[in-house]
Amino acid sequence: MTTIFINDNGFQAQSFLEYVRTLPFAEVMDEKKMSFEEAAEECNAITVDEFFDELDERIKKRFNA
Repeated sequence: MTTIFINDNGFQAQSFLEYVRTLPFAEVMDEKKMSFEEAAEECNAITVDEFFDELDERIKKRFNA
């Protein structure tokens, strides 16, 4: 398997991608543009407040404070 990154802004690149899509042994995987909220949800992101609350709890548990 080989991965190729193509800047598809130009006419030649679009023509090339149309051709590649017709090949039986090639698959074009278009990059999905995600919103910030979708990307954060995908990686199970938490807010800064939640992060610091959890960090404070871990510090208290570790040092019995």
